Order: sequence, then structure tokens, then C-alpha cells
Amino acid sequence: MLPFTYDSLADRYATVRPWAKSAVGDTFNRCAICMGYTMRITPSGDDVTIEAIMNDELGTSFRGARALPGGPQSGVPRGSREPLRGLSQMLFIRAAELLPRIRRAYGKPDIEGVCREVTPKVLGRKGVLYLENCYQTAGDKKWSFLFMERTTGDHWDLFDGSKIVAQDDWLCGNNHTGQLHFWQAR
Repeated sequence: MLPFTYDSLADRYATVRPWAKSAVGDTFNRCAICMGYTMRITPSGDDVTIEAIMNDELGTSFRGARALPGGPQSGVPRGSREPLRGLSQMLFIRAAELLPRIRRAYGKPDIEGVCREVTPKVLGRKGVLYLENCYQTAGDKKWSFLFMERTTGDHWDLFDGSKIVAQDDWLCGNNHTGQLHFWQAR
């Protein structure tokens, strides 16, 4: 179980989502940025951060974003082995890299397994959800066929007991065959 209440997670998530959209736009998947901030986790020196994908356009929008209240500070972040400097180096960009860091900081998920098989165990509980291989990336769409749809996209989100918050979508009734990881809030 996480050391946070669901309400405190929801407040941090509501703070970071509009900030992330303003900072990086719609070009990049923002779920790792948002969940890293929400869970108070920052990357290790070998994780890919916003800094790694920074270009002129992204740099302009990132620098133009307002300050991130309660955002990560310079120094050695919790669960990290090295000090990081600069906000762009303190936010995850890859969902898959956040998983081992969350496990290291908060332990194994309370529920995990094939999504369509463990969804009933998650329903009615509030917390943090990580879905592996749950949507088609641009590369997946390029290499998929009608009879075989490849899905390698991962997603982090809050779960309110019935809906995936950012997606505003029901978890119940999905046929997703990827892995689901769920950490329950206090």
C-alpha cells in the first residue's frame, strides 16, 4: 500500500497534468512526467528524461511553462543514486523506466497480472495503475495488420475505483492482454 492518500495523489496529479501539457505539448506522452511528479519519484542518472529529447521547439515550450508547484528540487532525489540538476532532468519521459523506480521506492504492486484477469480485483479500490502494452504507438500502427495488432505502449494513471482518471475511461470490460500493476492508496 502506498504511503499517500488517494486525495493527496489526486491533488498532485491535478496540479501536474495541465503543467505537463503546457511544458511539452501534445507531441509526447505525458503520463510518466505526471506520475513521477505525483509519486515524488525522479529519474536516476541513466534514465531517459525530458532533457534527452529536448529540441528547440520543446525547449521553448518547456521554458515558457509556469513554475511547477511542489516539483522536484536539485540534490539527490529519493530512490536515486546520483544528484540531478535542472527540472528537465528531473522528470521521466518513458513510462517503462518509471516502473522499476516505483517498485524500488514503494515496493511490489498490491495487485498485478494480466489486465483482463486481475481487473475484478482492482475495481472498487483507489490508487495508481500501470498498464503495459496497452495501446498502439505510432511504430505499432506502422507494423500492424488487420489480423495482428501490435501494442507496445505503456500508460501510468490514477484509478478512482472504476475509471482511469486521465483517460476518463472505464477499466471494467476491457480485453487488454498486457500486464496491469496496481498500488493501492491509503
